[in-house]
Amino acid sequence: MKKNTIDYRISQLIVKEQLEDLNAHESDELTQWIKESDGNKQLYLDIRSGERRTDRDFYVENLDKKKAWRKVEKEIGLNKRTLPRRNWMLRFAAVITFGILVGSLAYLSNMDVFQAEQQVADFKIVPGSTKAVLQLQNGEFVHLEETESDSVAIINGTTIRNRNGKIEYLSQNNIAAHLEPIMNTIKIPVGGEYQLTLADGTRVWLNSQSEIKYPVQFVGNTRRVEVKGEVFFDVAHNKKKPFIVGAKGIEVEVLGTEFNIEAYEDQDMVTTTLVEGSVKLTKNTEQVIIKPNQQASIGSNSSKFELKEVEARNYALWKDGVFYFEEANLATIMEKLERWYNIKVFYENQSIQNSRFSIEMKRYENISKILEIIEKTQKVKFEIKGNVITVRK
Repeated sequence: MKKNTIDYRISQLIVKEQLEDLNAHESDELTQWIKESDGNKQLYLDIRSGERRTDRDFYVENLDKKKAWRKVEKEIGLNKRTLPRRNWMLRFAAVITFGILVGSLAYLSNMDVFQAEQQVADFKIVPGSTKAVLQLQNGEFVHLEETESDSVAIINGTTIRNRNGKIEYLSQNNIAAHLEPIMNTIKIPVGGEYQLTLADGTRVWLNSQSEIKYPVQFVGNTRRVEVKGEVFFDVAHNKKKPFIVGAKGIEVEVLGTEFNIEAYEDQDMVTTTLVEGSVKLTKNTEQVIIKPNQQASIGSNSSKFELKEVEARNYALWKDGVFYFEEANLATIMEKLERWYNIKVFYENQSIQNSRFSIEMKRYENISKILEIIEKTQKVKFEIKGNVITVRK
């Protein structure tokens, strides 16, 4: 893709972000661009803070208006000879346009200052909420938080009910095993969460910026879903039909259990934490079985699972509305806050990211409270401008 195309596309996304009109895909695209380089991060921060207006201010202040006017004269063929009325009117329009152009540049520059300051003053960082997009197999999108409470639909004998931040699939028991599965996908935007009950009774909690692809009805000898992001499962027991979760090349196979899986696209590791039961994890030819209060992690370029003992329920507290971090590095904490509060985070010194903190706090609190707790350690300071947080020593 050409650079000017990238710049134009990114500028569109930043404008839509300021208007709070970004969808989940666009938000991911902008976040990915920001993370590609420190230069991109700084450019984004400059634009959001209004500093890029100085480029245009300089242009307006130093515009050689005589030289510019001579260029207009040349372009329109203006000279001292008498002109027909129609041509004269065209030249007159060009003169007016030139004046408006110069004046507009100055006006827009001043407006930038006012609008940027007004947006920062008016912007309020708020916690996430229940919101999700349901993608049907035919490509249609449904914003679940916008549908009527207790709305009901029926697909091939399966009743779908959406109410109070939860969507349920209630399946008939006499579904023919030879049917082709009808696939649905639920996508959670930044600053969202949602609950799902699959047709077999399995309950699913989806964290912000996560998604799950699943059949409306489970047919065949297995129950298979695909996930991205962070998802908690309470799997309905069925010895005859193992439940399989696919995530970034990893397969998690269970019969009936509770576990958390984290597999964000912008993170290298896939981490599975088991609360109850047992699960078998597979990557290529590597397999491992984990027990309750064990956690298995594996990187994209690794062939071995890393196991460790943990207090598993602490890794699932997010679904109960709690942030829990135990000796977590600042980068991990701020990534979670970015997704939940829909903010952008920048570090003046990259080494700050390695500072470690332990925090337990409700997810629906104002973000300033969790930042104040971290600041009390006197390891870091935070500056908030709009939805941009800068971290300093």
